[in-house]
Amino acid sequence: MSRRLQDYMLASAKSGREVVQAGPFTVTITEHDPNVYLNYAVPAPGADPAPADVEALISAFTSRGRTPRLEYLPGLAPAVEPVLLAAGFTVADRLPLMECGPDTATEQPVPAGFELVTPTTDEEIEAMLAAQHEAFGEAPPTAAHVTATRAKAASGQIQLLARETATGETAGGGIAVAVRDGISEVAGIAVRPRYERRGLGATLTSHLTGAAFAAGATLAFLTPAGEPQERVYGRVGYRRAGEVLFLSYSAARGVALRRERRRTPPREASHSAA
Repeated sequence: MSRRLQDYMLASAKSGREVVQAGPFTVTITEHDPNVYLNYAVPAPGADPAPADVEALISAFTSRGRTPRLEYLPGLAPAVEPVLLAAGFTVADRLPLMECGPDTATEQPVPAGFELVTPTTDEEIEAMLAAQHEAFGEAPPTAAHVTATRAKAASGQIQLLARETATGETAGGGIAVAVRDGISEVAGIAVRPRYERRGLGATLTSHLTGAAFAAGATLAFLTPAGEPQERVYGRVGYRRAGEVLFLSYSAARGVALRRERRRTPPREASHSAA
């Protein structure tokens, strides 16, 4: 199952992005947005990168003004993490991987006073994006973000906007990535701070998951940001199935490590007694 999920994650990352091959790493670059979550690499299963591969990986990002970063299932390429840590990468996060099937999904009702709609106009798409950007501490969305999101919807991405019924005020949003090989990732679940603790996170997750199954998925997965989110997704029917590793490159740490290696004298060869 892990290989199937990794293949899906890589195919999704390639969609609509520049793709660069750096040794055993597939680098995906979002042209209109430097956000680290939209620019990352995935190692090939069983990858055992050489120093030249790591240099090519870093260059693929920095030459495009992006931060070198990886998202992958570590069990498929266990040799990658120690090599990259030694080169100046750091573990940004290890998040649980949660899965849900049609037989475990639990529908969550829409809280009173709110509605879920599929954004169709540029204004509605921008509203959904604005809620997501606000919830995740990002800069407001641009026209390029709206255009890219509209294109993703045309390619099968499922999008939902939550708003207050009485005022039309945006409360949150989320997406389910286009179904590929029977799999969909539910992501970007966001509730604006003023509307938290109303059950909207569970509702968005539930309805997006159900929509993914209706679109042909037999498996949905997501990566909660912490224990509170994991509890919410658990109510919807998601269960832990592994972990996703996030690695980011620190240029300062990489320089320090290289200097340290230059200062360390080579180990003398041992000699057996004559």
